[in-house]
Amino acid sequence: MQRLKGFLMSYMGECMLFTAVCFALTSAVYLTWLYRLTAAVSAVQADVISMVIGYLFQAAGTALGVCSFRRSTEPDDVRNLFWMCLILFFLMSLPALLGSAVPVILFFGFVLNLLCGMIAAFYLYIPARYMEKGQAVVFGAGYGIATVLVWFLTILGGRNLLQSQASLIFCFALGVAAALLGVRIFEKMKNSEASATDISKAKNQSGELSSETLYLMGITVFLMSLVKNLGFSFPSTDLAVGVKLELSRLFYGAGLVAAGIISERNRKYGAICTMAALAIPFVMLTITDEPVPRFISWSLDYLFYGFFSVFRVVLFLDVAGRTRQYYLAPLGLAMGRIGDAAGTAFCIGLTGHRIILVAFTTLLFMLTIFFFFRLLHVVYEPAKEHVRSEREIFEAFAIQHDLSMREKEVLRLLLSERSNAEIAGALFVSESTVKYHVHNILQKTGCKSRQDLVKQYTISLFPRLQSS
Repeated sequence: MQRLKGFLMSYMGECMLFTAVCFALTSAVYLTWLYRLTAAVSAVQADVISMVIGYLFQAAGTALGVCSFRRSTEPDDVRNLFWMCLILFFLMSLPALLGSAVPVILFFGFVLNLLCGMIAAFYLYIPARYMEKGQAVVFGAGYGIATVLVWFLTILGGRNLLQSQASLIFCFALGVAAALLGVRIFEKMKNSEASATDISKAKNQSGELSSETLYLMGITVFLMSLVKNLGFSFPSTDLAVGVKLELSRLFYGAGLVAAGIISERNRKYGAICTMAALAIPFVMLTITDEPVPRFISWSLDYLFYGFFSVFRVVLFLDVAGRTRQYYLAPLGLAMGRIGDAAGTAFCIGLTGHRIILVAFTTLLFMLTIFFFFRLLHVVYEPAKEHVRSEREIFEAFAIQHDLSMREKEVLRLLLSERSNAEIAGALFVSESTVKYHVHNILQKTGCKSRQDLVKQYTISLFPRLQSS
């Protein structure tokens, strides 16, 4: 118990709780809005509104967070922006969850989705900047705890809490918890700028992220999310026939925790598990017409969805930390949400055209594999150290000491332990000319004798000798 308490009081533990409470808040409000939506419009319209347009608004909100963090990284500015988003979130939730007119539910619901994306940007940005390790566990476990929390509180409510006005009380309590945790998190942010700099230096810095690598990451995450949603996009029609959204999402929590633990132990294994989970869309397409309970379909898909959620976030968290471009951390979620929206849109548009849907999904699956293995090579397989040839080392040594062409010729022979007379004979010059060039070489390299010169060059050839 003491160890658990110590962990929760640590910065990693507080970041995990902050992530959990913020996601529980946005998730509860989103699900409540979705239930309101399904009661006001048709199931297909609800899917388009919530999982296409709504997801695009979430992606836009996350992108706004990226732009904000890029403009200002001061802890006070980040904190003030979070308070503003949290206050606006509550103000927008009142008409979105209590309004009766469809236009009101839609307008304020879209603003809520935008703010959901912005709030997500905060709990992704902070671990990237202020944590050296543990990001995968923080995100996976945080999301898992939030999922279980939402389900547990609906059970305590005695009925479906998220379909009643009492959900506002629940959401308000989560908002207060998010604010209180935010106070601690942002205070520690302000007091740990020096340690954050030390962490950045301790990480394997790789400088600026190339645009090609960034595009490759974005395209891979987009395609993965697209393929996943082509197979199954959580249709709202299932909610009307008895699927309990909160209960099926418990499997999402289990998938998130498992993916977080695996990815934390080995990023490459986590990525491969995510790629393996792409087989699920084909399973879903296969059992669509089979007498399989929809709850099982939802649960199975949510279980493997956890791996996608963790992978696309941790991928950008790692790169943002290594390059110290921390504002990039939420970008994986944004690209994933765009892929989710596109996949759902295609799934709805191709309803009734099974052959086309399967063929389209297969084509995109193969394209995803191509980009994934390119990404795996670039991001998760360390580049092999280039072993320089002796010729390359010699040329580098000559350039370093500004040797002329003739001096290079003399040096090459000198290193092979030729005497001045032998060098003169090989180059068809006088011995005095050789002595002149040797003198210049010694002067340029700062060596006092030929022996010192040979030793200095040997060290450049075998750097490990320098420490021996």
